[in-house]
Amino acid sequence: MTTPLFDVVAMTEHWARAHPGTAACHVDRRRRRPETLTYARLDELITRAAARLSRAGVTPGTRAAVMIPPGRELVAVVLALLRLRAVPVLIDPGLGVRAIGACLAEAAPGAFIGVPRAHLARAMLGWAADSVHTTVTLATRTLWLTRPRTPYVQAAAGPDADDLALIAFTSGSTGPPKGVPYRHRHLTGQTGLLAQLGALEPGATVYSTFLPFAVAAPSMGCAAVIPRLDLRRPDRTDPAAMVRSITTNGVRGLFAAPALLDRLARHCLRHGQVLDGVEIVLTAGAPLPYPVLDRARRCLPAHADVRSVYGATECLLVSMADAAELTATAPATARGAGTCLGSVLPGNVVRVIRVTDEPIPHWSDDLMVPPGTVGEITVAGPAVGDPYLARPHESALARIDDHGEPVHRMGDLGWQDEQGRLWFAGRKSERVRTAGGDLYTDQVEPIIDALPGVRRSALVAVGPPGGQRPVLCVECEPGTSRRERRDLVERVRARAITLGGIAEVLPHRGFPMDVRHASKIRRPLLADWAARRLGREER
Repeated sequence: MTTPLFDVVAMTEHWARAHPGTAACHVDRRRRRPETLTYARLDELITRAAARLSRAGVTPGTRAAVMIPPGRELVAVVLALLRLRAVPVLIDPGLGVRAIGACLAEAAPGAFIGVPRAHLARAMLGWAADSVHTTVTLATRTLWLTRPRTPYVQAAAGPDADDLALIAFTSGSTGPPKGVPYRHRHLTGQTGLLAQLGALEPGATVYSTFLPFAVAAPSMGCAAVIPRLDLRRPDRTDPAAMVRSITTNGVRGLFAAPALLDRLARHCLRHGQVLDGVEIVLTAGAPLPYPVLDRARRCLPAHADVRSVYGATECLLVSMADAAELTATAPATARGAGTCLGSVLPGNVVRVIRVTDEPIPHWSDDLMVPPGTVGEITVAGPAVGDPYLARPHESALARIDDHGEPVHRMGDLGWQDEQGRLWFAGRKSERVRTAGGDLYTDQVEPIIDALPGVRRSALVAVGPPGGQRPVLCVECEPGTSRRERRDLVERVRARAITLGGIAEVLPHRGFPMDVRHASKIRRPLLADWAARRLGREER
């Protein structure tokens, strides 16, 4: 029996029939003019891609790895696979060859669709050699120049709720990438949550650096801007190019990680630019610091709103805080409360449980901590994906069975206030476990970051759990002199000693960052550096 669902392909085809001449995608291209695809043209590309893939042997249920740079080809191929009821396997190309190989081994795709260099890497490195039986090479424009020799006829039946829809891998920023299978009912749940964000509305143009949103936008009647991104170094994205694209394409909705939003805002403020057409900004991937929010609002029109979205690959959308909420809670953040993640989106059930690093097989209400107490954030709801692929141990650590319903452990620490708002205290794996109790990164760092001259700070642990020494590493704003740096470190040390007795403060010239997720500090590397530095000082 087929369950009525939000069908990405069916909705895209609906817009193609209803508004064939309306823009569906704007594609930014290096050294060439941007390209605009109407719904009619996009539908034509999807049809040609589906015909080519079908002739190559892609059938319903085929797992198909997609290794294509952002652009019209990526959008067309993913939507063509969904039209064929195949299962796209989406892996971040910036992960590196070893991580990509591990992801492909876990996903075991039957088909591999990619540009020539991706096929060369697959052949040389043996990616998924035991599972791939169908390959499609996407050479420049050849997939689209010829019309299909045999017409493609779409099956009448839509997907069933429990049919596998796609496989997405986590970013790998907090551990090895893990494959998350999504069924069509999960996509329906995510679409319902996405509609509550207010950005993807019919007729709007959306600029998204988060590619799954860009692929999904045309199905919701939006024109998606597909930006040119350096997949290995998104932190080097040119803000001037972003401004040109946002202005030229009449962007109404902007989606960017906090670090990239900050880069864009700093550029606009330096050049006195205001993004007049933007009405809503969505940011995700890390909590939104209030200073970044403040800079972003100063380069937006007065009526524009900024909304911080909390979620993960395993459960894409959990809660949302708007600019007014973030502004109102900024004083509490500066006092050590953590960062407000906003109200839980309707449909999700968020509960905070006691902190443990052990598996929890079955749910019990005894797990929950009292309101206002820091614990691990858990989420249940329609968008929670399946257990990880081929990772039984990691799945056991991340999921709790609640009478047949999955509860996902986010791996984040936080608490809920009396209004039901969720607050972020830090990653569970990054808590500092001292003899006197645990310290949480996001209840310390915002206090230090508010001091003049501090660009960012990081609380790390040195030593074994239960007896760890808390060490506060500080990165100064660019241009700080040696004398100013010494004075700043002393001010930070005086403040840090009041925050759980943090006695060690070390200046650092530039934190090691995850270059693909520029908001995230590589804390294990920073902790190793701090241990070496303290060891030298003690000798």
